[in-house]
Amino acid sequence: MCFSGGSTSSGTQYQVVGYTDPTSGATNYYYTEQGVPGEYAARGAQTVSQYQTMASQDLSDKQIAANKEIAAQQAAFNEKQFAYEQEQYAQQQQQTNEQAARQSAYDTGRAQLLGEGTNQINTAFSKFSPEYFSQYAKDYMSKATDQIDYQKQQAQKDLAFGLARQGISSSQAGINEQGLLEETAGRATAEQTANAQQAEANLRSNVAGAKQNLLSQVTSAESIGSPIAGSTTEDVNTALQTQKSGISGITSTAGDTVSSLSAVPTVSTLSNIFSGVLGSTGNLLSGVQSAAIGNAVSRGLSGTNPSGGSTK
Repeated sequence: MCFSGGSTSSGTQYQVVGYTDPTSGATNYYYTEQGVPGEYAARGAQTVSQYQTMASQDLSDKQIAANKEIAAQQAAFNEKQFAYEQEQYAQQQQQTNEQAARQSAYDTGRAQLLGEGTNQINTAFSKFSPEYFSQYAKDYMSKATDQIDYQKQQAQKDLAFGLARQGISSSQAGINEQGLLEETAGRATAEQTANAQQAEANLRSNVAGAKQNLLSQVTSAESIGSPIAGSTTEDVNTALQTQKSGISGITSTAGDTVSSLSAVPTVSTLSNIFSGVLGSTGNLLSGVQSAAIGNAVSRGLSGTNPSGGSTK
């Protein structure tokens, strides 16, 4: 609180001003040049010039203080903003790391499922080795050979019976016909050898096709769903379980597929291989018989009985 009073003489005017300290409540009086507020008089200003200087300094101090306050507030805001941005970055980085971990787990799981499915298919088809296919051809050829040998034996019996009935078992004609039987058996064996090789090739092709089909199905099952991992671990596990179920459904059929390809080779019943040879043999034997009869008649006409006796 200020109080003032002063003289009116010419020149510099002075006054007595009072000032009550708001802190202590005490009131003091000061003799100063007129125009100096009590507050500044209490602070030592005795002239207007001193007062103005002090007031100007106060204003400057207030501006400085205000600027400092603004600067402090801005610094505090910047610090909070930086902390917020750091927190946001840390959260984003954590989310990125977590997603990367889920993606890695997802990719690893899919690769593992694909590898397991592929191994199961390969294991199921492992019996089809080069030795297996070679044995398949041998089994085919064994069955074909059994048929050829059986027919050959029957043909040989028929030939022997025919030669014996005509009484020419040891003739050159019989030897020639036996050679034809052997030649025909050889041609039949060569033909069935080619058939056995073709049967082996067909089996190889069927096995390879069936195996590749199953492997392709496994690959397709592994690719079910998005290649991008889900947003949670549960999503990743669910996706992997779906793929695992799909692959298991495919690999479980591998055994049946292998069994269907493991049948014993089938050889169609061979037609009568030696019918042509035996037919020509009949004609030959008939010719031989006619020639023999003609010779006997000739001998009879010249005085020799066809039965072997002399004519009278």
